[in-house]
Amino acid sequence: MAPDAAQFLADSPDRLALLERLRETPGSPRDLADELDQSRRSVQRNLAAFADRGWAEKRDGDYRLTTTGLLVTRRHREYVDALSAIGENDALYAHLPADVAPDPDLLADATLVVAETDQPQAPVSHYVSTVESADTSRVRMISPVLSRLFHDAHAELVLSGVETELVLDGLTIDRAREKNPAEFATVVSVLPFTLYQSPDSVSFGLTLTDDRVLLLAYDESGQLHACADGTDPAFYAWAAELYDRYRERSESVSGLDTLRS
Repeated sequence: MAPDAAQFLADSPDRLALLERLRETPGSPRDLADELDQSRRSVQRNLAAFADRGWAEKRDGDYRLTTTGLLVTRRHREYVDALSAIGENDALYAHLPADVAPDPDLLADATLVVAETDQPQAPVSHYVSTVESADTSRVRMISPVLSRLFHDAHAELVLSGVETELVLDGLTIDRAREKNPAEFATVVSVLPFTLYQSPDSVSFGLTLTDDRVLLLAYDESGQLHACADGTDPAFYAWAAELYDRYRERSESVSGLDTLRS
């Protein structure tokens, strides 16, 4: 029954509109057709189908939803909205691993900034300006890359005393150390900055301030493609749990360790 019902509703958006109208108040086929700007024949046919499925019943010439009809209407609306939310955030999801992709409901109030052909640096600019203006006592980060732009933005916070943690995978740490071991050793020795090496590869970015989440999706070439910026408590709780999952499996790296490696 469930697959058939899903197909029945998917075949015509008019059916969901009709169900949602009946959720508000009962109505006659003529009134419903006029209000929804649908043909009376189509409305009558759909109402009959609702009745056959036990979603609606007719009383004194008006149709009204049954309890089953109310539940079907609510669930189908949630399903349609979820698909819409996924589509709206496709630029983010397309470049995130499945195990770090948040539920679309968590992104409902987030700002999504995407690299476009005419503005390829838009997510980078948004990230940097957000970090530079952050009023926070702590920053927690996961990153697949080390970027000079990101370094400069976070350096000001570190030098002002903001406790900062950064989780990188081993390959990224090795590349940074080999490129300039003395500079890298100096950076990771600065208090209150702590570097952690993850045993797992990292292909996404995540930054948490005291009250904000920045979730970063990178394309195949390692360029930042999309940034989701949000302050919703549920989104923040999800992000904090994700950070803790990576952080707990990681080991701290000191400047001395870096020079000796």
